[in-house]
Amino acid sequence: MILVGEPDDRPIGLEGELVRAGFQVSEMEDLRELPDESPALVIATCRPVSIGTRAMVDALAASRRSSAQIVLLIASDDPLDLVRAAEAGADEAILLPMESRQLVARLRARLAAPRGSGQPGRGRDLHLFEVMQAVSAELYREDMLHALIHGLSRALDLPSVSCLLHHPEAATGRLVAATDQPKVRDADVELERWPEATAAAAAGVTCHLGDVSKSPLFRIHAGRAGVLSPSVQLVSTAAIPLRSLGRSVGSIVLRTHRHEAILTPAQVAFAELAVEATTRLLETEERRSAIVRRQAITSNVDPLTGCGTLDALDRRIREEFDRARRYDVQFSLVLLDVDGMRQLNDQLGRDGGHRLLAELGRLLQREIRAPDFVARYGGEEFLLLLPETDLEGARDTVRRIRTRLEASGLADMESGARCRLTAGVAVYPHPGVHRPEDLFARVEAGLVDGKGQDVDRIGCAA
Repeated sequence: MILVGEPDDRPIGLEGELVRAGFQVSEMEDLRELPDESPALVIATCRPVSIGTRAMVDALAASRRSSAQIVLLIASDDPLDLVRAAEAGADEAILLPMESRQLVARLRARLAAPRGSGQPGRGRDLHLFEVMQAVSAELYREDMLHALIHGLSRALDLPSVSCLLHHPEAATGRLVAATDQPKVRDADVELERWPEATAAAAAGVTCHLGDVSKSPLFRIHAGRAGVLSPSVQLVSTAAIPLRSLGRSVGSIVLRTHRHEAILTPAQVAFAELAVEATTRLLETEERRSAIVRRQAITSNVDPLTGCGTLDALDRRIREEFDRARRYDVQFSLVLLDVDGMRQLNDQLGRDGGHRLLAELGRLLQREIRAPDFVARYGGEEFLLLLPETDLEGARDTVRRIRTRLEASGLADMESGARCRLTAGVAVYPHPGVHRPEDLFARVEAGLVDGKGQDVDRIGCAA
């Protein structure tokens, strides 16, 4: 075995793992310098194949003079690099990072599949491209997995390809789809009927059984005949672990039956390549979804108080404005302001002022009703949206919040700081309000009115 490429691009400790696995390993700077007595396997590490592809194609073409098989280890998270590597002439491509145990198992499987076995290289590349094109066209995980098993079934001419979602220690799983059972979708299954899938998930590597009748995985248990024993029609099988974000989530299972050809190492290697590429797509989609969820949360929630943001408030008010016009109902806006926040910051310190606002935000969220909405409107201002609430109802809400504030201890703290609230109220419908934006002007005017009062301090714009 010969290693080619930059050592820094290889998995850490790869050379040692290969030697411990029994491989004879040497290094070379350029594939064009392969000796006449060529090795069985050449491992080339590279950056994304799209970078320097021409040089890689030339180097791979030069290696074709020998019988060496070429495995590319690609430091990339782009599944299409697997297709590009196949088109460039590699016998196999593996995206990094990968655990050394899995990598060694993949290399052993590659040595068991001589070049030229199974599909012709160019035909295989075309089939792989077609499978990944179908998978990447789907938007949701289950649909991507459906596309994968049907693509593998067509590319490998296998009637039975299944996808199971399960965990290594689980007793049951979900059969997402099976090409030989087209009516089955998302069915609960007992994993003891899929021992190869359980073994693959537990070991983290492909389980390939050329003759299930000789495998202890399919032995017959006394008193449970037919449960773990293979069907009389089942001949060979392979289960490929399906991983996502570093954890096992299931298996892709290939099975052949009587009067069908036995699964070859080349077919299994092709399926592994497609499953790995699909795994990368699934991971990319999961990461993208997580980022979108985090961005949605960040854009909707004020990080200090936990209340809504101005963007979220704007959307919510427009929805309520349209609803009020459509169904002829009322709603109120209440703008609350913490009196003397500058003095409070002087007494409590900036961190203490932040803690006060955070506590106030939590109190407001506890006190509002389920259909109500509270957002942080400004530095020390909060705005309440109260559906189906008139002016007097809005005033009652302010008084109830003040009562809760007194009981909470925020109104009179040990430092002598006093948290007091002034409120402004705006109600819709109103003759002077024709757009949602008009409501903000009215409620701000109401707050100014409240600040001019000596007792109630709940203002309403004229």
